[in-house]
Amino acid sequence: MSSPTAQQHYDEVLGALSAHAAETGISPERGELVRADRRSEFEYFGLRTTDRRRRGAAGFSFTDQDAASVLVAWDEIWNLAANGDVMFAALDFYRRRMGARSWTTTDSAAFWGTAVGWIDRIDNWAHADDLARLYSFALADQPERVYPVLDEWSRSDSEWHRRIAMVSLIHYSGKNAVFLPIDPCLRLLANCVDDRRKTVSSALGWVLRELLAMHPDAVLAFLKTHASSMPPPAIRRATERLPQPERDHVRASLA
Repeated sequence: MSSPTAQQHYDEVLGALSAHAAETGISPERGELVRADRRSEFEYFGLRTTDRRRRGAAGFSFTDQDAASVLVAWDEIWNLAANGDVMFAALDFYRRRMGARSWTTTDSAAFWGTAVGWIDRIDNWAHADDLARLYSFALADQPERVYPVLDEWSRSDSEWHRRIAMVSLIHYSGKNAVFLPIDPCLRLLANCVDDRRKTVSSALGWVLRELLAMHPDAVLAFLKTHASSMPPPAIRRATERLPQPERDHVRASLA
């Protein structure tokens, strides 16, 4: 049972996002389209990402408290939420915080200690990937604590645990995405190579693509070892940024 304060905080965020959706002209039908597209059980207002983040950046009544109290509030909100945009508001808040100079290793440790449980409410790729982005910074700050949990998740039957475990290995797609040594990354990915579910195989290909840019020899050796087990779309995605002649050669050698 939630506390009265937790319910008040949840209702505040829910009401603020609902009002912002109305102000920005979002129709109720858009929220239903978002829910259906993500095959999510949560309700959505259908706010555009930029509009949602703009409203979140304005803050709520509890977000100027001390860091520990704010984390407790967002954790309660996350676990109460029946609305996916409210859950995004929690993820957006920590996305901003982790990008600030004031964010410390201590903050990261506290966040991980609480938000490690947030994975249990994930039911769609959008929440999964935003949460994995946050987990990636916790991993960079405290790999000895976070990596074993990700490795355990990669062995789970849950598609979301597997996807988040893999996506947490990179900060984002593009420059400076790779921050871990290659060997632990490939060990974890090897746990997921034979998973045919699209949510898992697409993440596998995406992460391998980023790793390939930094560690081509190791990743190409990994692909050669595991190609017979991997879904073809994962191989195509992993190699899509290679120059065409090299891409064609690699794919032919793996066929």
